[in-house]
Amino acid sequence: MDDVGKVVNPLIVEGQVHGGLAQGIAQALYEGATYDENGTLTTGTFADYLLPSAADLPHFDTDRTETPATTNPLGVKGVGEAGTIASTPAVVNSVLDATRHLGVSDIEMPLTPMRVWAAVHSGQSAAGGGLGSIDASGGAR
Repeated sequence: MDDVGKVVNPLIVEGQVHGGLAQGIAQALYEGATYDENGTLTTGTFADYLLPSAADLPHFDTDRTETPATTNPLGVKGVGEAGTIASTPAVVNSVLDATRHLGVSDIEMPLTPMRVWAAVHSGQSAAGGGLGSIDASGGAR
């Protein structure tokens, strides 16, 4: 739900919000720049740098309010980053909420399946029920 000001083209607004949501989810779950021991980027192409497709994402139920902006004659506001801003922390916090009872307190983005598994495993095996977390390489810290 966003206040986008006066909507000139509803289809474009909806596309911007959906694209922003996809970008935020991608940042939380998929996108990771990795480097080899020489500092060379190993995720330099889309074959190596993961991005979700439409098939990887859920259906989005979105809505908007329209309060005209007072700073321009059209009453419009920016919408390009609306979905991006809250979706990344919402996804990360959802995963942490779902795994907290297993001793997980932090998982570094992107929250790949291997990082989540390792964090859960680390949280369960920590001495005295301590809190588990995961580093950039996917290893427990």
